[in-house]
Amino acid sequence: MKKLCSGFLVLSFSLFTLIVTLSSSKCIAQLPIDNKLIPETVKKHFAERFPTAGAVVWTQPSPGFLETTFPLNKHSVTVMYAMAMGDWISTDTKLKPEEFPAAAITYLTSNTSGGKITGYYKSETRKGIDYYSLVRNTGRIFTYSFDADGNFVSKVEEE
Repeated sequence: MKKLCSGFLVLSFSLFTLIVTLSSSKCIAQLPIDNKLIPETVKKHFAERFPTAGAVVWTQPSPGFLETTFPLNKHSVTVMYAMAMGDWISTDTKLKPEEFPAAAITYLTSNTSGGKITGYYKSETRKGIDYYSLVRNTGRIFTYSFDADGNFVSKVEEE
């Protein structure tokens, strides 16, 4: 009887843990937003800037913001807008290593020993074009940022 009760408690705890894990992962996941809720200014700007993007799925990565990721010219592109006014915030494009600035590649090669580069990106904002790279090192992820010429700007550890 004692084994049966302890087995039931372990099973109950395991089921509870699974339910909490699944429900919390649903909260973290970005669910699609109904196209009717997308401001017309966003739809118009997006259609003008990316006429070949096809059907896109919009999500809300955080309150007040809209985001979509889609393939374009063999690249993955993510575009973000402010939801209230429909203002464009940024366009991030995943690049191939050979498309990344040479100066930035040189910096990463010299300063990330033991790290693994997991992505190269170009970020366009109203301020201009910047580049960044994600590097995994000792189980942590770092973002290395570079200016338009590939000069090192900053290193930030991601949460």
